[in-house]
Amino acid sequence: MTTPTVDNPKFVEEEGFTGMIVDDTDNIAAREYYADHVTAEGTKQRVFISTHTDEDYRGQGLAGKVVQYTLDKALDEGYRIVAVCPYVKSWLEKHGDSRYEQALDTPRPEHFPQKG
Repeated sequence: MTTPTVDNPKFVEEEGFTGMIVDDTDNIAAREYYADHVTAEGTKQRVFISTHTDEDYRGQGLAGKVVQYTLDKALDEGYRIVAVCPYVKSWLEKHGDSRYEQALDTPRPEHFPQKG
């Protein structure tokens, strides 16, 4: 098996997030947290909540890579995109890719985690 690198990362799927491994430590260097939502009309949405890069791995462009991977996976699985996370919002604006723009829904109150 090839050791993951920044240019050839290993992505792992966990409950509520996608993780990215970039070396032989198996440490998750970056995460994209999300929640799946289905509207009353039955539309599947993936709500992008937060992007995090471990302090030891910052400055290598990992956040953008984990965001792009998770966005692409959402589209492949038939989800629409709801960008709550400020980083995801700015990434989408910066890249201006019509595939994402056509699948983008506006965040609504039901997309935000409820605090109890």
